[in-house]
Amino acid sequence: MTRPRNKSNSGLPSNLYFDKRRKTYRYRRASDGKWFPFGTDRLQAIDAAKQLNLEYMKGRDLVALVMNESTMTLAAYIEQYRREILPKRELAKGTLELYAVHFRKIIKALGEKPINEITVKIVADFLRGSTPRSSNQVRALLMNVFTHAIADGLIPDNPAASTIAQIEKKKRKRHTQEGLKAIRDASPQWLKNAIDLALLTASRRGDILEMRFDKMKDGFLSVIQEKTSAEADTAWIKYELTPELLKVIEQCRDEVDSPFFVHRKPERMHATEHKEHWSKVERRYLTRAFKEAREAAGCYPDWSQAEMPGFHEVRAMAIKLYKRSGQDAQKIAGHATEEMTKNYLRDEEDVTWTKVSPNLDISKIAE
Repeated sequence: MTRPRNKSNSGLPSNLYFDKRRKTYRYRRASDGKWFPFGTDRLQAIDAAKQLNLEYMKGRDLVALVMNESTMTLAAYIEQYRREILPKRELAKGTLELYAVHFRKIIKALGEKPINEITVKIVADFLRGSTPRSSNQVRALLMNVFTHAIADGLIPDNPAASTIAQIEKKKRKRHTQEGLKAIRDASPQWLKNAIDLALLTASRRGDILEMRFDKMKDGFLSVIQEKTSAEADTAWIKYELTPELLKVIEQCRDEVDSPFFVHRKPERMHATEHKEHWSKVERRYLTRAFKEAREAAGCYPDWSQAEMPGFHEVRAMAIKLYKRSGQDAQKIAGHATEEMTKNYLRDEEDVTWTKVSPNLDISKIAE
């Protein structure tokens, strides 16, 4: 058994330890507990420890072969991770959907490999085939998966952690008012409603799609912004039903009997069985529809595809316009405050609701 990690040993491979008194590294052979001096060079010590750990793992594989023990594949462990670990992390729905996409990609490429045979090079080659942003997202996810695999005794080290994150160069530009107006004009009514709500409330895509008629009470619209974890900066916001917001809500009402502001009648009803309500718009559908409207509008002819702003950038424009009008854009957008964080310690009926007045003049875009 390896000894527990302390702060001085964090980030080191299994069985490698740092002697703070001597300022040197030493390796403990797991088979008999014998110690070996590894000098003062950190990188050299880490490299040697990893090689030794891999050799010991090979020995364990041979024993498993003789004893007819099967080695868990990465795909099998990912399924275990999704079943046992992910629920405890209390991730947002959007994050889980993104993870599902990444997991499918990982399993397709590496799923059949025994988890203890996946090397740094295998992971690095796999990550190299993605865009910097996607590569870094998958890398972070794999690092967490392999961390739990280490804790379960399946692997000695984390092959994803030894890879290097790619540099993400942000190319996406901001919307212009003229460009966003052209996109809105080319949009179906339900998407126009979503754009107007994003401009007025500076909300994220997921929060806009969760806004409901039955959450209007006593002159306010209540929205609990989605959280990414139990420690995140979720905001409990009450939007004052200003004339500007009421106008947009009223234009959301149509012949479709839906509880959601943003809704649509799907072409195929049988494809809506998994939804909370058949009229609800899915996040990815909204993103795709916005892209189609942007392409139809042809509003940014000189920009590359990588520079094209999406629906998320509508929120950025809203924050900018609120700042320009002299209002508290951070409060409107529901950004983190100490009081919001304290809400996690309370029952929902006792939380502190932040009241804001969405009164931005969006007539230059929405008309």
